[in-house]
Amino acid sequence: MGSDRRVAVLDCLFMLDHGRRLTYDGGNRYLVNLHKILVEMGYEPHVWQASGTTHEYEGIRIEGLPWGEGEYGCQPDLNLQFYERTSGFDRSIYMAPMLPFPRVRKHSVVISHGIFWDFPHEPWSSLSGPFKQEWLRRLHYALTAPDLLVSVDTNTLNWLRATWPGHETRQTYIPNFVDTALFFPGAPNPEKLVILYPRRLDPSRGIDEAKAAAEIMCRRYSNIEFHFVGRGINDSIEAEMHAWATAHEGCRYYWLPMHEMPDIFRRADIVLIPSKSCEGTSLSCLEAMAGGKTVVCGRVGGLTDLVIDGVNGCLTEVTTEALVQVLEHLVRHPDKRRRLGEQALETARGFSLANWKRRWAGALSAVWGDAE
Repeated sequence: MGSDRRVAVLDCLFMLDHGRRLTYDGGNRYLVNLHKILVEMGYEPHVWQASGTTHEYEGIRIEGLPWGEGEYGCQPDLNLQFYERTSGFDRSIYMAPMLPFPRVRKHSVVISHGIFWDFPHEPWSSLSGPFKQEWLRRLHYALTAPDLLVSVDTNTLNWLRATWPGHETRQTYIPNFVDTALFFPGAPNPEKLVILYPRRLDPSRGIDEAKAAAEIMCRRYSNIEFHFVGRGINDSIEAEMHAWATAHEGCRYYWLPMHEMPDIFRRADIVLIPSKSCEGTSLSCLEAMAGGKTVVCGRVGGLTDLVIDGVNGCLTEVTTEALVQVLEHLVRHPDKRRRLGEQALETARGFSLANWKRRWAGALSAVWGDAE
C-alpha cells in the first residue's frame, strides 16, 4: 500500500445557496456515512462539490469547484477541474454516475444511486439519433472507465448487463442501509391515523399524486392526517407547499433536520414512498421499514429490491387513483397494516448500517488493496 492515504471525493450538490441550504436527500447521508468508513479504514478523504464556495458539514470540509458548462447530462468542466486539482491523489470516488466523464485515474470508484434517466421530464430522456448515441457513449465511459462501479440497486446492474455485457466483474451491488439504533418501532398517534410522505418535493418523487391522494383521503376520513416532511430546491416551492397544506384540512407540511426524522417515522402508521423514477434502494423506505411501518411504494428502481407486494409492503403504480385505492384498503384493514409492518421490520434487519459498512470495506479493500 502506498504511503499516501488520501482519497479524492467528487459530489454534485451537497450544499445549495452558498451553503445556506442542505439538499436534504439520501445522497447527503450517504456521503456522511461513507466519509466515516474511509476514516475508520485509515484513509484521509477530501471532498469537492459543484459550488463556488467551500463549506463544512458535520466535520466534513467540502471544497467548491465551479460547475462549468454541462453537456449531455455530464459536467466535463467540473470533471477536468477535479482531475487537475487531485493530481497527487492515489484514489478517487465519484458520487454520481456521470461525474467520471471525460477523465478518470487508476483506483477510482463510481457510485450509482439508481437509474436517473427514466423520467420523461429530464432532457436526456427525449434525445434521439446521434445525440442519443453521444449521450450513451459518455454514460458508457462514466460507468466502465473507473475500476469499480458500486450500484445501490439491482435494477441498474440488470440494465447494464443487458445493454453492455462484459463488465460484470467490475460492478458490485451494495444496497443502502438503515441505522437500526436510530430507526426502530414506536407507538403511533392513538387519535389520528398518520400517513407520512418523507421525501423531497419533487415530481419524480410523486409529490403531485401524493397531494391529490391526500385531498381525497382527508375528505373521506376525518381520522386521517397526512404529514409531508421534506424540502424543495428553493424557498418558493416550500412556501407553495405550506400554502397548499394550510388550505386542506388534515394535511401538514414541514421539514426537520435529519436527526429529528426518526421520531417522525415512529409516529406514523403508513409511509408513502411514491417514487415515479430516479430511485435506488430508498433510505426513507428502509427507515420506515425499520420502524415496523406499512410502506406504500412506486414500482420503480431499487424499491423492488426492498418490497415484495403484499408480503412486507405494497407496490403500486403512482397515479392518484392507484394511491387512493391502496391507502383506502390499508385504512380499512388494520390487521393487514400490522402484518405488513412486522414483515417490513424483519426485512430491514438485513440492511443494517453494520452490513453496509462491511460490504463497503470489502469493496474498497479489493479495489485499493495494492494502490501505489
